[in-house]
Amino acid sequence: MKAFLKLGIVLALIIGISACKTNQSFLAENANSVLEMHKRVAILPFKVSFNEEYKAISRGGRGQSNWQEQERVAGLDLQKTTFNMLARRAEKKRLDFTVQDFLTTNKTLQSENIRFSELKSIDKGKLARILGVDAVIWGETEMQFSMRNFAGRNGMNTQLQLIDADSGLLVWQNQSFQDISNRMDSPQDLAMRAVQNLIGALPYKSQKK
Repeated sequence: MKAFLKLGIVLALIIGISACKTNQSFLAENANSVLEMHKRVAILPFKVSFNEEYKAISRGGRGQSNWQEQERVAGLDLQKTTFNMLARRAEKKRLDFTVQDFLTTNKTLQSENIRFSELKSIDKGKLARILGVDAVIWGETEMQFSMRNFAGRNGMNTQLQLIDADSGLLVWQNQSFQDISNRMDSPQDLAMRAVQNLIGALPYKSQKK
């Protein structure tokens, strides 16, 4: 994740706080029956953002266009990471679906002239149908940071959503906040930890033997 690695932060200036995770989950009432119909799932490029105070103190924080590109590339990095994690989980847990290769997903989006920056505002059920899958996973993560936030929390706030193609409705949602615990923590590290937790929380069940 080169984009994340370039975003150095002056963590020595921060009063350390203990790492912890906050989850806010949602599961649709008919989730089990809907999930059983999913045979192919695609992961969209993530929406990654960094708040203004973080940008101001980070090296390379000059220039709005540079930050937009950093966030775009970081979103693609997280898409690839999520694909790898979910593909491994699907194989290990014998989940009854396949994960569409992220390169196939992105090529299809590009062929439909859908910009990655537009994904947040586009109906995800429609995107799933365009991609030819039964569901899509949409992720957003933001670095929330303040030098004045001594009594609060600084870190990456990450959310995953699972949207069904047929109905276009949200089936599952979960959120994880990864706190900065030491000056060695990078946005990359925090986002990866959050994604790993969230992928592990997906409500898909193993195939019956």
